[in-house]
Amino acid sequence: MAKRETKREYVRIRADSGQHRRIIAIMVILGFAVFIPIVLQLYQLMITDYSYYANLALRNQTRTTTVTAHRGTIYDRNMNILAISHTVENVYLDPHELKQSKADLNLVAQNLSDILGVDKEKILRLSKDLTKRYQQVAANIDEETAALVRSFINENQISGVHLEPSSKRSYPYGTLASQVLGFTNASNTGAEGIEAAYNAYLEGTAGKVITTKGNNEMDMPYSYEKYVAAIPGCSVVLTLDATVQACLEKQMRSAIARYDVQNGAFGMVMEVKTGKILAMATLGGYDPNNYLEIADPTTAQELEQLRLAYLAQPEGSEAREKGKAAYEEALSAARLKQWRNRVLSDGYEPGSTFKVLTMASALDCGAIDLKTGFHCNGAEKIPGRSQLLHCWRSTGHGSETTAQALQNSCNLAFAHIALKLGGERFYDYISRFGIMEKTGIDLAGESKGVFFPKELITNTDKWGTASLTSGSFGQTFKLTPLQLVRAVAAVVNGGNLMEPYIVEEVLSAEGKTVLLQEPTVIRQVISEQTSKTMCELLKSVVDVGTAKNAAVAGFSIGGKTGTSEKIDVLDENGQPTLDKIVSFIGVAPMENPQYIVLVALDTPSRATGMYISGGQMAAPTVGAVMADILPYLGVTKDQVEQK
Repeated sequence: MAKRETKREYVRIRADSGQHRRIIAIMVILGFAVFIPIVLQLYQLMITDYSYYANLALRNQTRTTTVTAHRGTIYDRNMNILAISHTVENVYLDPHELKQSKADLNLVAQNLSDILGVDKEKILRLSKDLTKRYQQVAANIDEETAALVRSFINENQISGVHLEPSSKRSYPYGTLASQVLGFTNASNTGAEGIEAAYNAYLEGTAGKVITTKGNNEMDMPYSYEKYVAAIPGCSVVLTLDATVQACLEKQMRSAIARYDVQNGAFGMVMEVKTGKILAMATLGGYDPNNYLEIADPTTAQELEQLRLAYLAQPEGSEAREKGKAAYEEALSAARLKQWRNRVLSDGYEPGSTFKVLTMASALDCGAIDLKTGFHCNGAEKIPGRSQLLHCWRSTGHGSETTAQALQNSCNLAFAHIALKLGGERFYDYISRFGIMEKTGIDLAGESKGVFFPKELITNTDKWGTASLTSGSFGQTFKLTPLQLVRAVAAVVNGGNLMEPYIVEEVLSAEGKTVLLQEPTVIRQVISEQTSKTMCELLKSVVDVGTAKNAAVAGFSIGGKTGTSEKIDVLDENGQPTLDKIVSFIGVAPMENPQYIVLVALDTPSRATGMYISGGQMAAPTVGAVMADILPYLGVTKDQVEQK
């Protein structure tokens, strides 16, 4: 009996052992089932996503302060500094840090107000604004002022007031060549002119200071710090000559005052054989050191009246909102106008200066020669035109040779030259002179001319003939001043159309050449012989023609006058104005042309009582520029410079 009981107990124990093992096995399986996802999650966090979380931890544990890179310097061709950056500092508050350190906000506000000249209440308001960690109090302060701020911080053991290095752009020559140079905006980025076009070279690479931070982003004393130095930007050396630029602007300002010019002036100086721009000006300009300030006193006064008018309206009223919008729109338009470089951005009717291209084309293809004769009665019915064509001289010029047609700037003679040339050849030559394309200058904002469609100018109906004949003397189409200067330079330099440029070289911070630009010939437009003939004819225009006022004693000057109407500009009644742009394009020395100068005066006043024409107003202005710059550029009187 006892043996039987023992056997039963043994069987029960064996049965319990089997169940126990099953339980253990299930527990192990369940353990693995729970543990595997944890392992996978840990693998994901520690292996797969390691870089992401490491960077996130680094950002949470460190503070990065940007160190602004110095922009490169802009030089003229003689290494005179036109734009340079200076080290300055910005002062900012960290409201969270001020709160955590229990700083005396009144003490902070009062002292910073005294040092920086900033309103105390404004500083208090910024110090309590916890929506941002960065509240700028002052920007671009000098080293002396920054030292006073540091002394205050150190003496009072203030946490939450910081200084950061920055860079401030300055322009030592003020308004000189302002539209060419441009300016940098609040973020130290080039916004116009060279500053914008070469920003990638000039801006450099910002540096940074990395420090550890604790709770509430408080800086930790005696902690890790890493400094990554900023890389200065490259410097840019222009073809521009500050002295030539100053001479051009001086004579343009004198002309504006002398002839009471209403809408400013524009002009440029270029080397005819290389395309290098020595000067480029648009008046009125602005001071890039204060680029948001309206430079023209009259415009500034008008804007101030608009501002006061809307401020006089009740707060929140519709009249106030409309007045404010009108003021802001007018302010924006005024700024854009003074920043605009008209030489490359604005099209205008060239008037009789364009006759240089018409005659060069006709002589080059043999449509006319120097023996071709013309007759001008003052007005003529040209077959294919619906109305009489008038010459600027109502009594006419009588019989004329080819040379006299250019000397007299006779519209009727040039209409017949265009007819002999024909629409097909006229269009092809003008196209080869680059009038239908941008010049490719290394500045932003260039426009191109608006010329007749080829289908129109080659048509023999009245519109085609009217366009061909009017186009021959520079009316009813537009080009930019830069396009005209480049084309006329091709006429006198042996026939080569050059690509104009204004940056000679880009230098690294170590002084190594990063970019070097050289003269580029786009194509030959006319023959060398035609070019020599045109030089003789252009010289005669100054010697005995409409441009006598451009003559400079001792120098051989050539060129062409122009007077064009602004037919697309309407007055307050919707009628075309009588406004004119008078211009002269001059070349010197004519035996071996080196330099070309254009000056255009926009809307001389009739109140002066003077006859409004390029010969009376623009020619003497260019003559004065030539008298200033030719000796400086090494052209001696009665001596041709050989190059």
